Amino acid sequence: MELLFLILIFAGIFSIYDAIRKLNSNLLEQTEEIKKMREELMRNNTK
Repeated sequence: MELLFLILIFAGIFSIYDAIRKLNSNLLEQTEEIKKMREELMRNNTK
């Protein structure tokens, strides 16, 4: 019974870790896209 609880706790911790990793990855991608859009807007405004 204790082994089952340990496995469930480990699976829960891993799920939380995976969700945070995916969220962080998405935030980094969005940040890069915003930087590209900002640079493109700055180039278009100077023309």
